[in-house]
Amino acid sequence: MKTLRLNSNDRAVLLGSCFFEKLPAAASSAILDDVVVSTHEEHDILFGQGEALDQVFLVLSGLVRLYRLGKDGREADIAVFPKGELFGESAMFLGNRATANAQAIETTMLARIDSRRLRKLAEQTPEIADALMQLLCRHAQMAEDCLAEDRLLTAPQRVASYILGNCPDGITNFSFRLPFQKNVLAGKLGLAPEALSRAFSALRRSGVTVKGRVIEIHDRQALERF
Repeated sequence: MKTLRLNSNDRAVLLGSCFFEKLPAAASSAILDDVVVSTHEEHDILFGQGEALDQVFLVLSGLVRLYRLGKDGREADIAVFPKGELFGESAMFLGNRATANAQAIETTMLARIDSRRLRKLAEQTPEIADALMQLLCRHAQMAEDCLAEDRLLTAPQRVASYILGNCPDGITNFSFRLPFQKNVLAGKLGLAPEALSRAFSALRRSGVTVKGRVIEIHDRQALERF
């Protein structure tokens, strides 16, 4: 890990993120005064579940996955965070202990915010407290959506739902490139890589073809009926 100073590009990413975009300039400046930037290689472990955690992180570039480990060593992905997403905030309210493991999926740059200072600023500034509350609620909704999909949808239906989520309104035929490797998508959807492959095969009859990381949809209505 290398530590760098916050530059103008990094600052623009931070201020354009969901967490910062509605904050008053003075509140944002107060938070950014103490931010440092770190760089990480693919597969680097950022922190482990149960470890002391006194920072909150925002992805400046790259991808980060949160996951938990079972007693048998199996991994269960909780979330994948792309550029502009803030994570690790729940530890601030849970004894400053990480609730999951975090790993860089690819070469990644992170902004690191001192969590104790951020919490103190939140106590003094209602807008920061509100932004934290919205962030916590959004992440809770993501967890609820993930749990519901795991309970209610088959593997092909989970994949179909993800594909449709990337489909522009009113378009029947379209294609898009996965923003990450297929094994990352598998983890994001709670599937083993082989289960993802079987799901893609099952979706062929609904007009879905996969070429590397490019997914092509030839009949949106058929996919919606799957």
